[in-house]
Amino acid sequence: MNKDEKPLWMYWILIAAFISPTLFIAGVAVGSSANIPSESAWIYISAIISAIATFIIALLTIVLAVETWRLRRTQDDQIDTNRRENIRPHVEIFLESSVVGFQFIIFKVENIGRGLARNVQFKIEHSEKEFLDSEKDIITTLEKLSFFRNSLSTLGVNGTKKSFLFSFTDMYSKYGAGFYETKLSFRINFEDMEGNRYSTYSIIDLSEFKGITEIGKGNPAYRTSIELEKIRKTLDSLIKSNKRIKVDSYSQKDRNIENEKSEARIKEHLSQKDEKIL
Repeated sequence: MNKDEKPLWMYWILIAAFISPTLFIAGVAVGSSANIPSESAWIYISAIISAIATFIIALLTIVLAVETWRLRRTQDDQIDTNRRENIRPHVEIFLESSVVGFQFIIFKVENIGRGLARNVQFKIEHSEKEFLDSEKDIITTLEKLSFFRNSLSTLGVNGTKKSFLFSFTDMYSKYGAGFYETKLSFRINFEDMEGNRYSTYSIIDLSEFKGITEIGKGNPAYRTSIELEKIRKTLDSLIKSNKRIKVDSYSQKDRNIENEKSEARIKEHLSQKDEKIL
């Protein structure tokens, strides 16, 4: 029995409950009207009017009950829809540049929905045309990823999975400008916490990267980390080699002596200028 059948049974029960007494009263009134004294006719007429009024009230009550049930079902559907939307995941595929360099592309799977995603599965949609060599290369790289080839058991809200996909420099050297014609479609199937199934579609279109340039020498945070790594390696090599580090330090006394020397040189220079003027 589906959820729409239950209210229909209730409607029939309500109709039977209200119509039965109405029909009974109307039948008694009509049946007893065969031998009605003229002086008592108004009593029977009022009984018939009462029966008709009761029937109309019963119909209105049934209509009210039906509308109440419809409103209740609508509210239940809205509550259920809102509850499902609050736990609904939404998994998408993105391509983004690595912090190491703009030409290095990362394959990223992210759950941008409101709920936990379970049993996330990926499928490449086959087009009517054959795959390009560059597309086959990317598909081969993706199929090496266990989570792409099999599935992701869970992916939390704002959770991501990343992996290096390709370098523009390498792919351009292999396939030339035709590499930008690469376009792959993916179907992503996943479930929410209650087991409801969803599907989304994502497209990797490398023509969107054509003409994009970058200013600077990469991510500043990454460059800073590289410089810090160089400093750490230099300090490690000094410590391991047991070499002495010469450090020149100045005390306040040294600074005073240096200031006195500077003042003496200035006075000497001024005195020489005065002698030349004379």
